Amino acid sequence: MKKKVIILIVLTCVSLGSIAACGEQNNNSAVTSDSETINDTEEITLLSTDSTSTEYQEFIKEAEDTLNIKINLQTASANADNRQAQFSNILASGDTSIDVLTLNDEMMSEFKTKGYLEPISEEVVPEDIRATYQQNYLHSIPMENGVLYSVPFYMDIIMYWVNQSILDDAGISEIKNLDDFETLLKADYREGVYGYGGSWERTYAYNEIYQFVNMMGGDYLDWNNPKSKSAVKFLHDMAEHGYTPKDQLVDQYDQMEQKFMEGKYASIFMYSGAMNTFVQENTYGSEKIHIVPLPNFGAGKTTVAAWQYVINRSSKHKAAAERFLSWCASDEGSIAYSRAMNRLPARIDIANESLNIPDIDIMRSYISNYELDAREFSSTPMQSVTEMGETFQLYITDQISLDEFCQKAQIIVDE
Repeated sequence: MKKKVIILIVLTCVSLGSIAACGEQNNNSAVTSDSETINDTEEITLLSTDSTSTEYQEFIKEAEDTLNIKINLQTASANADNRQAQFSNILASGDTSIDVLTLNDEMMSEFKTKGYLEPISEEVVPEDIRATYQQNYLHSIPMENGVLYSVPFYMDIIMYWVNQSILDDAGISEIKNLDDFETLLKADYREGVYGYGGSWERTYAYNEIYQFVNMMGGDYLDWNNPKSKSAVKFLHDMAEHGYTPKDQLVDQYDQMEQKFMEGKYASIFMYSGAMNTFVQENTYGSEKIHIVPLPNFGAGKTTVAAWQYVINRSSKHKAAAERFLSWCASDEGSIAYSRAMNRLPARIDIANESLNIPDIDIMRSYISNYELDAREFSSTPMQSVTEMGETFQLYITDQISLDEFCQKAQIIVDE
């Protein structure tokens, strides 16, 4: 009798233990499954150049609340070379820790051909929204063989910026053409102040070259074109005559913008995306730094670029990433970003909305009155950009002649 009772108790315990074990196993599976579901659909990590901005963080909070997803921000390197290496390492290695990245045109032109990026379907960005982007730009940079690989989130147009207080001191009322610009250059300024300043560091100088070639009616891809030659000679002569400082050969945009705000330059050509920098530093206004219409140097042509969101093809959270990109392309998302960051939206139709961006009417005039030219890049953009910058610096410092520069420049753009 005792033996039967003992066996019964053992069997009961084993049975209950099995039930308990099964119960624990089922509960754990449910937790794991739920956790995976949340991670797959409701959380992404975003690598952005804007991540340290309070205004951008507020924009991301709005996206989180609207989409009901968690967006973890990671900071991209501020240095162009380091950023290129940082992004390239993430994408090429199959790193799954980053889901969405913000790319400029240089990175976009390289990465879209290497299989690193998830294609953007028409469900994410429908045709009617694609039609609202600047089409020359859209087909040149975000697309490859008819496939869209990114969602541009703000349009960057090179505009002409002046420091009104310096112009007033020099007795200059406006700069409408090349003659006015040369008058600005030759004006009598105090020591250390110049009529024009640029960013001629080796990885940034090509922007300046591209812009002056465009404005003077040349062709960046044709260095036998007399107007292309004249444009780069004009830059050389500005430095040679002391109208612009040679020490800007080491300056990237951060340094150029800082000098501009410190009153060292009367004017610069700079992307419209810099607006928020000047607004936040309280240096923007009609009597301070502000944009003006593009002076006519021979052609009403300026450079257009953009920053854009892409999805890492190795991402494990593609559904959530697509929801974020779709919202950023929408009316609501486009307006939210532009209002937060004082930047032109990538969508031209949204640029006509009530955005409360300083001098938005002048910005709109650039879209409607000038030809917007998307830059051409090789399959290895940063290499060719750097080679062009290094060659330009050799010419500016008189280590090579104008003809030698043009010969070398032609080889670079033909590669």
